[in-house]
Amino acid sequence: MNYKNLFPYFDLNPNDIYFDSAATTLKPKVVLDAEYEYNVKIGANSHNNLFKNAYIANQVLEEARRTCAKFINENNSEQIIFTSGTTHSLNQIVSGLKKHFKENDEVVLTELEHSSNLLPWKVLEKENKINLKYFNLNDNGSINIDKLKNSLSTKTKLVSFASNSNTMGTFNDIQKISKIIKAFNNEIIIIVDCAQSVSHHKIDVKQWNVDFIAFSAHKMYGPFGLGVLWGKKNLLELLEPIFYGGGNNSLISHNEFRLAKLPMRLEAGTLNLSAIYGFKTAIEFIENLTYLKINEHLQNLKNYFIDNLDEIEINKFNFYNLNNNEPIILFNLKNVNAQDFGSFLNKKYNILVRVGKHCARLSNEFLKEESTIRISFGIYNTIEDIKKLIIALKDADSWIEEIL
Repeated sequence: MNYKNLFPYFDLNPNDIYFDSAATTLKPKVVLDAEYEYNVKIGANSHNNLFKNAYIANQVLEEARRTCAKFINENNSEQIIFTSGTTHSLNQIVSGLKKHFKENDEVVLTELEHSSNLLPWKVLEKENKINLKYFNLNDNGSINIDKLKNSLSTKTKLVSFASNSNTMGTFNDIQKISKIIKAFNNEIIIIVDCAQSVSHHKIDVKQWNVDFIAFSAHKMYGPFGLGVLWGKKNLLELLEPIFYGGGNNSLISHNEFRLAKLPMRLEAGTLNLSAIYGFKTAIEFIENLTYLKINEHLQNLKNYFIDNLDEIEINKFNFYNLNNNEPIILFNLKNVNAQDFGSFLNKKYNILVRVGKHCARLSNEFLKEESTIRISFGIYNTIEDIKKLIIALKDADSWIEEIL
């Protein structure tokens, strides 16, 4: 099925082949309409029941919270915290737990983490709050299950990793990893960055038995500027808020102050209510399509590309973990600057790709590459898009003529 007609972007950009969904997905009309509807029909702020539209704003907020809770298999919607994005969510966890770390506590990550799940921990390490360690990885970038325990010790306080890599496209077996870690020490806190998988993989916090997850609306056909932080209630209550202000307090006097209960405790200030309304619609959009159909569509695109690789001179390219079963293709044209070839694809073929380090700088060390080209699919991509990509790769030798 061709889903492109659901996305107004292509009405104004009909010739574009958008292959940057791992950075941000485009928004379907129903999501854009929801945001517009909130601003035009409701418009009010929440946390006030004195007039009709403010009361409706509260209803919108809490209904979206309940929808999100159900979406990730959580019964208690108070454990859904709205943030500005995954970066905010992860920083809230790191900053919020800071005072609970003791000297020489260990935090274990992977070398493929996005900067949002790496740099906050590096800062904590620099402040001598923790020691960072890294999981052993398989050649495809996934966490090595057999060697997982080698990275754990009696000093391990917390582990944090992405559900799947935004470069290698590797999907980690979260449930199995969690089971091994919790068997080693049930007190180890497990954080999962789900930003790269939420658009096409189901999140199940009960089945996974992890302690925190984070993801962004704009990675799952939703609005910009909105993220989700979920955590087990006892751990959320441990977090010191990053921000203090309106909405997250229940008492302020000259002598004392008292923070509000969850979720408001971690939601200081005015929330992005039009985005929250659009986010609820994005969840419904995914649920109506079903993850089964989304994955089937994305896998068909990936399989078509792999099945037709013999049409290009494959020896001219380096592909990295191509058979990753995820809607990501990471590659380079040998001996050609990635930026130059990315510009060629854009200028000559209207193919929009991501070039660079992909906000995961240590992954370049893992790959032993300075920069790479990333193609990532969304539900709106078609077999026709893949055919045009293959044509462009067949024409790789003409890259220099286009950029000079």
